[in-house]
Amino acid sequence: MTQTELASALLAGSCLIDSSSTPQNHLKGALYGRLLKYYDAIGATSTLHDTCTLQEVQIWTARESLGVVERVQRLVNVDVGTESQSTNAGQPPLLGVRDLAQLRTLISIVFRWGTEPLLSNVVSAWTERSATTPNPSKIIDLTSTPEDYRHLRDLTSRVLALIFPAGPQQRSSNTLITETLLNRYLKEILEPSIALGWLPKSLASDSMLPFDDARPLVIRLLSTLPASHNITSLGGVMSARSSVPHIRRACGYLLSRQLMRPDGVKGLCAAVFGEAEGDDVQLEQLEHIARVVSSVPANMKPQDYFTAIIPRLIGLLHEEKLKNYRRAAAFTLSRLLTGSDSAAREIILSTLHAPFLHPKFPGTPQEQKDSQPLPNPIFTMSILLANSDPLPELISTLLAPIMAPLYALLYHLDSSKVTDPTVREVVWDMMITWFRVSSVTEAVAVLLFILNDQNGRLRIGFDGEIERLEKAKDPVSLFTPESLKNAEEAGEFDLGANWLDMYPDPTHYVGFLQSVKREDIVSDLFVVVLEAYRANKKEDGDPIQTLRYLQVIVQMQSTMSQDSKLGGFKKPIQILSFIKQVLEDAAITRSTPQEKDERPSNIPRLVAQMTLGNEPQTVGETDSDADSDDDMPDSEKRDIDTEMTETALNILLAVLEGNKNFSTQTAPVLNDILLLIEPFLTGDSPSGIKELAREARLVLTARLALQNMVPQSEEESPEQDARQTYQQALKFLQDPILPLRAHGLLLLRQLVSEQSKSLDPALIPAIRDIFMQSVQDNDSYIFLNAVQGLAALVDRSGESVLRQMLDAYGRGLDGLGGSSMSHQDVDIRLRLGEAIGAVIRRCGTALGAHGNVIVPSMLRILRSKNAPTTLKTSSLSLLADCQSTYPLVLSPFFLELSDGILDLLQLEGRTTETETAIDDDPTSKNSKFPPLRRAALHFLSLLLKGTIENIYDTSSGRTIFSQDLIRRTKIILSYAGETDGDTVVRVMAREALELTKELELAIVDISAVG
Repeated sequence: MTQTELASALLAGSCLIDSSSTPQNHLKGALYGRLLKYYDAIGATSTLHDTCTLQEVQIWTARESLGVVERVQRLVNVDVGTESQSTNAGQPPLLGVRDLAQLRTLISIVFRWGTEPLLSNVVSAWTERSATTPNPSKIIDLTSTPEDYRHLRDLTSRVLALIFPAGPQQRSSNTLITETLLNRYLKEILEPSIALGWLPKSLASDSMLPFDDARPLVIRLLSTLPASHNITSLGGVMSARSSVPHIRRACGYLLSRQLMRPDGVKGLCAAVFGEAEGDDVQLEQLEHIARVVSSVPANMKPQDYFTAIIPRLIGLLHEEKLKNYRRAAAFTLSRLLTGSDSAAREIILSTLHAPFLHPKFPGTPQEQKDSQPLPNPIFTMSILLANSDPLPELISTLLAPIMAPLYALLYHLDSSKVTDPTVREVVWDMMITWFRVSSVTEAVAVLLFILNDQNGRLRIGFDGEIERLEKAKDPVSLFTPESLKNAEEAGEFDLGANWLDMYPDPTHYVGFLQSVKREDIVSDLFVVVLEAYRANKKEDGDPIQTLRYLQVIVQMQSTMSQDSKLGGFKKPIQILSFIKQVLEDAAITRSTPQEKDERPSNIPRLVAQMTLGNEPQTVGETDSDADSDDDMPDSEKRDIDTEMTETALNILLAVLEGNKNFSTQTAPVLNDILLLIEPFLTGDSPSGIKELAREARLVLTARLALQNMVPQSEEESPEQDARQTYQQALKFLQDPILPLRAHGLLLLRQLVSEQSKSLDPALIPAIRDIFMQSVQDNDSYIFLNAVQGLAALVDRSGESVLRQMLDAYGRGLDGLGGSSMSHQDVDIRLRLGEAIGAVIRRCGTALGAHGNVIVPSMLRILRSKNAPTTLKTSSLSLLADCQSTYPLVLSPFFLELSDGILDLLQLEGRTTETETAIDDDPTSKNSKFPPLRRAALHFLSLLLKGTIENIYDTSSGRTIFSQDLIRRTKIILSYAGETDGDTVVRVMAREALELTKELELAIVDISAVG
């Protein structure tokens, strides 16, 4: 019997969505006829008149659709566990796939023709009331508003009852109808529920009472769903109804409740990022997450709020599989640290620094705390720094208070026989990064504190926690005056010997100073240690400390005189001439290949070290190092020329670092070196040499731009501020530490992005060259900043920069250049393509001014016989970006583009699967690779969608797709959808074919209405 009732209900519901009945010229007539057919099916008498408006007929249809859904819900919502009359008595009737599709259509009608228009009518009345009358309580209700409100409340109450048939305290329904409502229409459910349930008294009246029962239902509903789903839906409600204050306030309150759930912060990230994974993160997304998390709920104290939120943010830093979540957490924490909220900053720093500043002793049980300890505080700090903007202020804030504990951990890791090299590298990188951005005064103070911190011994336990070691016994107390004298006579007190187990060990301490490579810091520290030694000795201080000072002084003297990077090159011009000669010899060897001795050799390194006036170093360069993975098939062969070239480039970077005033004016040989570096940037150069050559060229370019600046007056002005920022950026770009180079690039990007600053146009070419070089960098942060910088530069300087980008993207494809293109050449052009894509997306409607430059360039690439298929695919993607950003820019080229795309699909189709992938041979010109056809189909689909949208938006049957072109498109797409050897191409072709049919239907529909 139940199955029969279900079939009857579904049959009646089909009348409301019946599209096979007699066609009507107007939607109202069609809906009216369906309602009459529906009432006839259920045996009811209709009270609806044909004089009703279209909206009234739609609302009537929505109410009856909801009635069908309610009847089906009652029939299928059978609790099997409570039925015992017969074997099948408790089994709910089954719904087929077609039945579910029908129910989804009915549900969509409920919201589209029911709650949405009714809520819009009610909101309009609220808005008019609030805007026109200072005393809303005296307003007379508008004519149709009370009736609309009553219908809206009725529909909302019935929809909520589908989910909670027994009220908010009972369990929810578990049918497929409920699942559809929650998964697809949560926003549509929350929108009227919040609008009516949180209605303030100022808008209420006798005919529009607040729907108080909706509040517990909404709160219960949100508590049963994932936070990510709730946040997405609440954000949609807030965005759609931002003009209604009480809806906006209620959504903000409910969002704050979701954020405070244990999975709230992670749910916020899931709501913002959606299904995206990896590093594909937009700045707007990061800023939105930071803005939401930083907003303290009105009913909470900042201290309580951030105490709950910050540990969850820090926990997200360890989401290895969700790198975008990690980036968002780091971005938010960095914004809180650099913001004005002192409570947030204090909680973050105390949470991060506590394991370093207050470590427990081994064997001490963990104190019971409300929050769990950080998962490996060393990696937490490292991940936060790696995923934040490389701001010196942020680095100093995070690392300055824990530099002494970090050194203690580094000493423990260097002294232990069994350590984790990864942990050691992380600690090392953090310390070196801080020393690179710290001031001399701050760095000297920290180093002196470390030298005097005799009780600062730390270690890393087996559980990854930081532990404090017991203070060592005073070894001097074990000696008698006579034994001390004998030990001194025996030479046991010689400098460099740490038989007293001093901390820090002077040898390790000075070795660390040497590795910092800051001559200014070492020089000032040397003076400070001298004064401390003299004061300690004069005051008869601790003899162990006196000995420590003395050992440090002697070893620093030796280091400063021998280490070229600390003491400075004695003859830098001579070193540069040596570098030039090495690069010239390498260039001759590259141009005339000959048989080489490919055995690894240490001779060039020793020669270079002797040239610098240093003692030959053998640590890490013994013969055993040669026996590594050189025999692996994919390893690069290293010969003498390679070793010499790499050594020369390393020395060049060291010379430039040690001589900040060196430029092509003070050392003209740098001009020759800059030209000699160029051949090593492309071709078959080893990857290590390419990286060094790229870094050296960037430093020399920055030096050249810096020296060409015209001196300005000392008066303060916007122009002077811009030039100072420009100079600071160029100095950062010359630094060997990657975060600082990245910060220099960030400053340049901000400089060209800030329209308020008067940037000298003469500086634009140098900035453009730096961005163009940085696009080739392998570091993702530098690459992304270069892309954004080029896009901002186009906004500022116009078409000239864009033309140069397009020229670099597509030059040399007509001759032999395209045939001899290397893998790296293709990669560089693809990177430039990403930059051009960023420019296109930033332009918006202003893209029309650049269409005559961008589109012809892409067409030249597509027509080129020598262009690699990868580059052609990239150009099609850029054309798709143009269509998505501003479709009118392609209008002058429409026929040429559409015919070309159809020709490509017709001629380059393949009925068998391609054996090799395009990633295996990115320089191939084989046009049969599937990605080219996929890109063409994607672009064609965008053209079709844009045309369909234009037809409906303009209410005109006219279209730039002619009937002949539509007919040809259908033929080619039908063939590709059936015969292409690539599955993705077949699917995309079928989807494009459906769009073609929709285009024909749109032309017919609009023409019929007209």
